[in-house]
Amino acid sequence: MDALSIPSPQHNLNDKWNLYYHLPHDKNWELASYTIIMSSIESVEQVIALNDKIHENIIKNCMLFVMRDGITPMWEDPRNRNGGCFSYKIINKCVPEVWRNLFYCLCGESLCVDSKHNKHINGITISPKKNFCIIKIWLDTSAYQDPSMIIQIPNLLKQGCLFKKHEPEF
Repeated sequence: MDALSIPSPQHNLNDKWNLYYHLPHDKNWELASYTIIMSSIESVEQVIALNDKIHENIIKNCMLFVMRDGITPMWEDPRNRNGGCFSYKIINKCVPEVWRNLFYCLCGESLCVDSKHNKHINGITISPKKNFCIIKIWLDTSAYQDPSMIIQIPNLLKQGCLFKKHEPEF
């Protein structure tokens, strides 16, 4: 991806984030199979520029992962292995809007109704299917399994949301 021109001054995020992609048909799930699109996303301006630059077709057809800096997009990561994820089925026409809103809220540490829970969110992922995508919100703990802890985001429905505990293979 081309370098993003970022205006100054910048408004720093509370944490840094990394954006990865994985090809949907690649059956290799080792860390080397993930490509970093952008690392150390650290400002509001970078998040906005990156979100604006990612085309809808990429969002709907690639596996994307936005993870907290220092955490890999794998269940086996020490900061993921005791956690789980909220899993949502999103129809394709709503996917770009839902993804962008999640990306903004994730990086802005405003994804949870109770702000003290934001520190438990490790990232978000999207996985394309035929007429829909699966979007997941990854947590570092399986203690929080109620999707009502996540703020209201248009077309990210609590009904049908599943919590899946990470079950890494060691």
